[in-house]
Amino acid sequence: MSGSASNDIDQNPQAGEAGVHPIVVKIAIGAVLWFLAVTWLAFSAKGGVDVDLTVVTLFFAIFFTLFLLLASFSLDDPRWPTRHTSLRQFLDSNVGLATGKERGRDVLIEIALVPVTLAFAATLIGLAWVIFG
Repeated sequence: MSGSASNDIDQNPQAGEAGVHPIVVKIAIGAVLWFLAVTWLAFSAKGGVDVDLTVVTLFFAIFFTLFLLLASFSLDDPRWPTRHTSLRQFLDSNVGLATGKERGRDVLIEIALVPVTLAFAATLIGLAWVIFG
């Protein structure tokens, strides 16, 4: 085999591998929206923070739009064949990533951990700000 054919095989996931389940992306996006809602509700009542919150919200909208645009290009692309699975099957299967294969549970934790943790922390900080503020 030539070197380029070998690289193509190594970089493309096998047809039997699962892709990232849509619920994983929904959890991460939901946590980001939760974070934005909490920060707006807790901190926008005081003057001077509204401009910062507007900038953060606009950056989220820009990057979310870019994410959707890129995802629409790769959706159902024959170069990255994946099988569609239920959430339970996804959690138990191997997911082909650019860095190799990982279990679905690990992929869920890696993708959702930071946004959910930040949303939870923002909720606690916002509550403290409102109560003790």
